[in-house]
Amino acid sequence: MSALPFRYDPAHTALIIVDVQNDFCHPEGSLGKVGNDTSAAVEMVPRLVKLIDTAREVGLPVIFIQTIHDETNDTPQWLNRHSDAEPGNERPGITCRTGSWGGEFYGVEPLPNENIVIKYRYSAFIGTNLNIVLTTLGIKSLLFTGVATDVCVESSLRDGLFAEYYVSLVEDCAATYSQEAHDASVRGVARNFGTVVTSDYLTSLWQSAPALATV
Repeated sequence: MSALPFRYDPAHTALIIVDVQNDFCHPEGSLGKVGNDTSAAVEMVPRLVKLIDTAREVGLPVIFIQTIHDETNDTPQWLNRHSDAEPGNERPGITCRTGSWGGEFYGVEPLPNENIVIKYRYSAFIGTNLNIVLTTLGIKSLLFTGVATDVCVESSLRDGLFAEYYVSLVEDCAATYSQEAHDASVRGVARNFGTVVTSDYLTSLWQSAPALATV
């Protein structure tokens, strides 16, 4: 029987990497170019890389979520989510366009055997095969990381809970464009949706019992 806390046991837990892509993280990405401060994402990614490496060492599945947008999924409702423009006057999409540099991963790289789930909205569960992937892997608990803490990461985490998974936010491996927004999301998750942990805590747990990866 595992001595690890249930929701962090590699035997049934997956690490979810949300939207660690150039347009969301790189200073020259589309969000950086329109004035968003990407420095927290830039600083976060090395910590995330270390956590990914440790997860792989103990056999914990790593699942990459990648946002992609183009004319096949840019509905008027999506493009007008920030405005009251009438249909036909939508603002153009600028992030993670199909085939663009902006849509490529930033500082992380999936291994050939790791799952990449393509998403089109904030939540990684909406219109994707994520739930099928998790069910096939026998996953019961999800550790959420990535960008942005208060948007796609939190949206995905909430839907993970609603899909009946145990959910946790790895707070130092998630980032957004202001510390205030990040902190508010962390508080909201801890209060209403799941647990909040750090990468150091997880690493210390996993490295103390690496044999559990084969359970």
